[in-house]
Amino acid sequence: MDADPVRALLVSNAMDTPALSLRARAARAAWPLPLEIIFMVVLDLVYEGLRLLVAPHGQRVQSAFSSAHHIVSAEKFMHIAIESGVQQLTDSIPGGRFATTWYYTLAYTPLFVAFFVVVWFRWRAHYAFLRNWFWTTHILAVTVFWVAPLAPPRFALNGVVDTTQHALRLGGALNWFQSLRNDYAAMPSLHIGQSFLFACALVLLTHRPGSRKYLWWLLPIWMAWVTMATANHYLLDGVGGIATVLIALWIVHALTGRDVLRPWQTISGSEPVDTLGDAPTSSQGQ
Repeated sequence: MDADPVRALLVSNAMDTPALSLRARAARAAWPLPLEIIFMVVLDLVYEGLRLLVAPHGQRVQSAFSSAHHIVSAEKFMHIAIESGVQQLTDSIPGGRFATTWYYTLAYTPLFVAFFVVVWFRWRAHYAFLRNWFWTTHILAVTVFWVAPLAPPRFALNGVVDTTQHALRLGGALNWFQSLRNDYAAMPSLHIGQSFLFACALVLLTHRPGSRKYLWWLLPIWMAWVTMATANHYLLDGVGGIATVLIALWIVHALTGRDVLRPWQTISGSEPVDTLGDAPTSSQGQ
């Protein structure tokens, strides 16, 4: 269905309704783009502040290393302790370390920004649900960072190298940022979780015929490889990231009103209808 009727039904009417409280407008992104940008920046700053605030100190750092030992033991038991092998294979490929190091260093924020810019302008009626899903994932992740800090492979595994140590400083331009990092926020991996969320959303939102849309799944697969090649995450951190995204999806779906369009819904007449399982048609186009 063309985006204009959807936008008129679910966005414009909401923005023109004085009865909507500020909280309701925030939950539905029912305000102009400049306000949404400010809102997103504030949410990001709050998240970064909370992640730093829950960083472990003293005995809790030892707990983070103990948890890493348990993660490694679990991976060995399941025969999925592949972090060292992934880094060795990556380093054996010409340009492999360069590509993974700089992708990890630079891709996280641009991916986040690009995704929401595209959704705002192309799938505006779905924006609020996706934004709320994204930040609920971060709330859950910060809770885990606080309750169960985890030392990443670059600290806990012998024989792996922290390839991003110098890249993350960007030639000294970001030296000031190092003191603001929580080095024990490995589980869940939001690098992988965020990429999984983006891929899931884009596959659901793209109704064009053909299988090319499933190439979006390469995003989390590649990010999982990158995080292991740079010794920043265990494979199970990625599993944790995906689980966190799915739990957040369930929470947001349960708490969100029916007037907020889900990524698997479109508008038929005046009601949202599920598109999962429907045969794609050229008229859906979006």
